[in-house]
Amino acid sequence: MLRLALSLVSSIQAGARIKQTVEQSVRRAVIVVAAIVVLLFAVGFGLATGYQALLVYDFTPLAAAGLIAGVLAAIGLVLLLIGLHKPKPKQPNLVNAPAEGLAMVDQSINKAMNQVGPLTLLVAAFAAGLLASRRR
Repeated sequence: MLRLALSLVSSIQAGARIKQTVEQSVRRAVIVVAAIVVLLFAVGFGLATGYQALLVYDFTPLAAAGLIAGVLAAIGLVLLLIGLHKPKPKQPNLVNAPAEGLAMVDQSINKAMNQVGPLTLLVAAFAAGLLASRRR
């Protein structure tokens, strides 16, 4: 009976955590969408201002629109090239390989010592040493 009550309480707590996580995600998504909309309006007003500024400097309306379109096309191409760039696969560094291997062994031993305990690990190592020495 106690197990059933505890499982119900834990499932209610899990549901509350899920609900809180979903609410935070929705809130964050709404803020990001609002920021994107404001940025799009800023870009639109910037383009309109640039067009008007070019008209003030005696550009024809067609030339001003073409200049803005050309600059936007160049920016788009640069962003496209950056997006399509594939990074080269990283070559393994053979100089640091022994140090990295020792670091992994050290981390594994630390993890085993935290899980099992140092005395149990010492007894297991002693037993493994005995077994290995008897096979020779």
